Amino acid sequence: MSGSPLEKDSPTRKLNWLNDRGVHVRTLMEQATVEEIGDLWKQIDISAIYHDCALEGQVISPDELESAFDPRAITDAANLALYTSLRSHRSAFDLMRQLAASPDLVFSMSLFKEFHVLFATKSEEANAADFRREIPLHRSYFQEINEPTIIKANMRKLISWLNDPHETDKLHPVVFASRFHAQFMNIFPFRNTSGKVGRIVMNLILTRNGCLPAVIHATERQRYYEALRQPEEPALTDLVIESVMASFDAAVRFFRRN
Repeated sequence: MSGSPLEKDSPTRKLNWLNDRGVHVRTLMEQATVEEIGDLWKQIDISAIYHDCALEGQVISPDELESAFDPRAITDAANLALYTSLRSHRSAFDLMRQLAASPDLVFSMSLFKEFHVLFATKSEEANAADFRREIPLHRSYFQEINEPTIIKANMRKLISWLNDPHETDKLHPVVFASRFHAQFMNIFPFRNTSGKVGRIVMNLILTRNGCLPAVIHATERQRYYEALRQPEEPALTDLVIESVMASFDAAVRFFRRN
């Protein structure tokens, strides 16, 4: 995505361009069949899972992805844990879409923990009743993160902000989603799943507001990490805008082929 025309535009012009593209894609989706919409979401899911894992330093091959979601494939013991994790990851996207479509959505601690359980690869982490209790010595992310003693209080503040209609109404959905993600990643409530949980809730906000998910590509990993280290979120917002635009463009190409 680096070097795209969007990078040279003002924030307002970027968002206007995104809005126009979104209207076009939503029109195409309204005209599509149920089967076509299902195939589009499958394409988005597979791409998102591949890049989401890559952002966490986990490289998944196309063959592994194909086998994990092929009901005819025979899973050997060596790949069982990986395939189970990938399928659970896709279940998280199904849950995200279900929540995005709900008119009664309310963000809560339990919602965040439900996503955490789906992403956790170790049973003891998935079953943990609370947030992390230490500052990890070795982690992929480099931004400042909360001390364990203030995680719960800051999560309550963040959830209150998410549910405040005055906040949601005064910000563009992409700006709101980016701001949420920046704050959540500073809290970093879970030891090993915070990145995936933060991105899927960001995409829940985007999808609920008529966007497609922001699939941050593996090639943008360093840019993403650096954006999270900045005290304000403009760099992250730019990356999210470009990622949503890339999803819109992929959707247009998909419908052209079909």
